[in-house]
Amino acid sequence: MGARTRSGRRRVRSRLGAAVMSVVASAATVVCADVSVPASAAAAHPTTAVGPAGQRPRTVITTDMEQDDYDSLIRYLLYSDEFDTQGIVYSASVYHWAGDGKGTPFLSPNPRREYDTPQTSWRWTGDTIIQGLLGQYARVYRNLRAHDPGYPSPQELLSRTKLGNVDFEGEMSHDTAGSDLIKKLLLDNDPRPLYLQAWGGTNTIARALRSIHDQYAGTPQWQRVQDKVSAKAVIVASGFQDLTYTGYIAPNWPKLQVRDVSGGYGAWGYYFEGHSPVPPQWQYYFGADWTKKNILDVGPLGAQYFVWGDGRSTPGDPLDTFGDLNNPPKWLPARKKYDFLSEGDTVAFMNLIDTGLRSEPDPTWGGWGGRLVRQTATPNLWTSAPSDLGPDGTAIGSYGWTRWIPAAQNDFATRLKWSVTPPGQAVDHQPVVRALTGDASVRAGTTVTACGLAYDPDGGPVGLRWSQYQDAGTFPGAVTITGADRRCARAAIPAGARSGQTIHLVLTATDGGDTALTHYARVVLTVR
Repeated sequence: MGARTRSGRRRVRSRLGAAVMSVVASAATVVCADVSVPASAAAAHPTTAVGPAGQRPRTVITTDMEQDDYDSLIRYLLYSDEFDTQGIVYSASVYHWAGDGKGTPFLSPNPRREYDTPQTSWRWTGDTIIQGLLGQYARVYRNLRAHDPGYPSPQELLSRTKLGNVDFEGEMSHDTAGSDLIKKLLLDNDPRPLYLQAWGGTNTIARALRSIHDQYAGTPQWQRVQDKVSAKAVIVASGFQDLTYTGYIAPNWPKLQVRDVSGGYGAWGYYFEGHSPVPPQWQYYFGADWTKKNILDVGPLGAQYFVWGDGRSTPGDPLDTFGDLNNPPKWLPARKKYDFLSEGDTVAFMNLIDTGLRSEPDPTWGGWGGRLVRQTATPNLWTSAPSDLGPDGTAIGSYGWTRWIPAAQNDFATRLKWSVTPPGQAVDHQPVVRALTGDASVRAGTTVTACGLAYDPDGGPVGLRWSQYQDAGTFPGAVTITGADRRCARAAIPAGARSGQTIHLVLTATDGGDTALTHYARVVLTVR
């Protein structure tokens, strides 16, 4: 049984709940500073939202499907049990567009373009590459379902794969199957946020918004429709790879939340060492030895993963030279054969994964996809936060994602093992964690007791560690934690903490399996 299954996780939690109740049965309350929480309420208060399959984050991917998109999509498929995938849509970008099929020349006004004379297409990778990768997913689907029945079928994903606006960079002049799908989802009555991932340009998303405007502007329904769409849509962009955000979305849909997560390129983009001070001991997870052992040699999906020097290229892409160690692109230093190449779009969905950190829907709380800060309210734009501190308060990187690299990579490697492990055979699963202490109001100058439990569904030991997630809280200082490696830890709230400031405590649980899998629970304390 997989700890990450929706139905299986509820069964695991019921067993964990029994253990929780046995711990707290002898006490009338679980005490958090001056706030008393009834034991029955504490035991029933998991810090991660676990609901029916319909409560998974609802999302659509739009992608230009270059090599880093391809690798990101492999990771996404291995986590597709975590999402309610409503669509995978081909879209264009400044780097990849198909042309209109009529030989029409096009010269992009974007200063980031890679050509100086009009072209009839540019580095287009075709409109079947996603379908081909889904064929590899189909080969391992039965194994994945043995670990989580929430994995969507290949047929379901294939039926939701659409062609969006691909003619030219930034083209949004006409409706497409992809833009129609996004429009329909934005206008439906599902109350969940709709996370629109832009792995390429935002032009297909912009076309859907433009079509809604054209249909309703000037009608009595327009203000209601605009407010509904603005509240539902969350665009998560791997940078702005065309001009449609600044040219159309920002001025016409200023209330719609847009998250620019391109800060994550520092770890997951091309040649990550050149972009940020990733700690040297963690660069191992991007090296040739780790990548070949844990990805390339693990099943059909792993074998499809693009790496340095693999001799593979993307059809239709004349600038794709990453496979040639003797002819690397001028903008990118060469690396060793089998070294990590890029997953530049992975940060667009990492915070949608249920790691226990509750990284959605508040962008400032942070998770595997980093933290964000609001740049402007109108338009409603968020960008990657510029700092990341370790548990001791020292800088360990930037943009709020570096601390999670080992846990994220080990988890990815384990899911690849799931894909090649037949039903009934042993393989590692993530521990399940629960905080006994819920979010609470506390007084400055008092001491908080935070308690939690963890359970390994594979029957192994689980190590616990309480820490302060300092970047996520609004209290600017450090909190002293005693008993950090115990189920119950004590955190001293500084006397200088001001009313309204928050302190985030994270319980990290790591199992004793081959890949040391990690899961979390978060407790948020608000000073009053």
